[in-house]
Amino acid sequence: MEISFIFLILALIFVALTFVSLMGGFSVMMKGDEKSAKKSNKFMQKRVLFQGLALLFLALAYFTQ
Repeated sequence: MEISFIFLILALIFVALTFVSLMGGFSVMMKGDEKSAKKSNKFMQKRVLFQGLALLFLALAYFTQ
């Protein structure tokens, strides 16, 4: 198994995690109370982290071919 294939699989996992955290943040945000705002912010911070990792692994998959 090539290393670029592993990086691609990891990128796809982080893309899926990005989508899940985005949907989680939206669903919590829809509740609208004070606790929900803090929880939604945490979801969005995780989304940014997952999105960055997905881009990193996509770049690594591209450059290791």
